[in-house]
Amino acid sequence: MKKIILALVVMLSMTVIAYTQTGPKKADGTPDMRYKENKATAKPTGPKKADGTPDMRYKTNKGAKPTAKPATVKKIEPAKKKAA
Repeated sequence: MKKIILALVVMLSMTVIAYTQTGPKKADGTPDMRYKENKATAKPTGPKKADGTPDMRYKTNKGAKPTAKPATVKKIEPAKKKAA
């Protein structure tokens, strides 16, 4: 009887885990944003600016991460010349 109950508990837990996953994930475990299921969960609910990015002046958008990151440019400083 204990074996049957244990088997049922294991099967139930596996089905619960299978249904809680929202969509396909990348190899590192983060959601793959190429799929529609994962895009719906990442969008902020608050007001947006004219270009479509979340307006960070509002409290509802403060916790939301922007959808597109601007490209960062690394500044390279010129080499300093040694005084002789």
